[in-house]
This record gives sequence, C-alpha cells and structure tokens, in this order.
Amino acid sequence: MGKQIILCVETNKQADTDSTYIMDAIRHNYVIDNSVKISKIYMKTKTRYNDKGVVRDIDKLINMYNHGKSYVVYCIDTDQIESNQMYKMEFDNISDYCKNNDCELIWFCHDVEEVFIGKKVKDSEKRKTAAEFRKKECVKKLNFNDMRSNKQLKGKSNLLLVMDKYLDRKI
Repeated sequence: MGKQIILCVETNKQADTDSTYIMDAIRHNYVIDNSVKISKIYMKTKTRYNDKGVVRDIDKLINMYNHGKSYVVYCIDTDQIESNQMYKMEFDNISDYCKNNDCELIWFCHDVEEVFIGKKVKDSEKRKTAAEFRKKECVKKLNFNDMRSNKQLKGKSNLLLVMDKYLDRKI
C-alpha cells in the first residue's frame, strides 16, 4: 500500500523555493520509492492555509490518489513569533487548524532559508539562492540535528520529526 505526502508550502509555483530545500532534505534522509508520492500545494502565503481554493486543491489530490493513504503537511515559517504578537497568533491559529483537521505542521524558525543556509535571504534573491543550494548539493553538508527540534528556536525546525512518522530513513 502506498502513501501520498501532500506538502502545503508558502511559496508560489513559479518561485518554488521553499520546496527546493524541503525536497532536498527529504530525498537525502528518506527512502522515496514507487510506494511514496510527494505532491505539493502552493499556498503563496501561509495566511492562505485554510483558503477555500487551497482546501479544494488538497481534497482533489486526496481524491485522485487511490493507492493508499494521504497525509497533509503544512510547511510554514514561524517568522519572529517570539517578538511579534501578530506572528505568534497566526502561528497558533495554523497550529490549531492542523490539529483540528488531522494535518501535520512543519515549521522553520524563523524561515526556511535560516534553517537551511543559516541566514535570511531577500525576496529578490530567494530563487537564485535555492537554485545554488541544489546545484552545489549543500544538503550533504547540513547538520540535520537542527531539524529535529521540539522548540521554535532560531535556525531550527521539526522537519525530520514529522517526516519520521511517515517515511523510512535511508540510514
């Protein structure tokens, strides 16, 4: 029986930056064979996590997949939740939504670039930076302990903790 992992990412389809990092980490750490399908939903922004169009796209992918179970995983940046009450409330709302709708939540503190390359990146540089990350195979140099965090601390993520529930490790 197969499984489908539906990654809901903040980026848009043209840029596709966040999923570049996420997919590199998944491919590096997990066995992805014919029994695993990874699909993406481009939310454009995390505030669209419960948008009717996003939910419709998720439902469409689930209904089209008849080889096993589908798992919905939201992938979001925490931004500055420790110092900005609005970001904290937004994060809590998304977290509650995931819990109430049987979805997983992968977070990146403060953003995906900070976790994967150790610094913030200007919006205008994100596509170029993600492409270089993939081209130079930077995933091989990462400290994956930073992606096994239970706490939203700078440069940390829970990516591997979540994916460990659904995918088999290579090592």
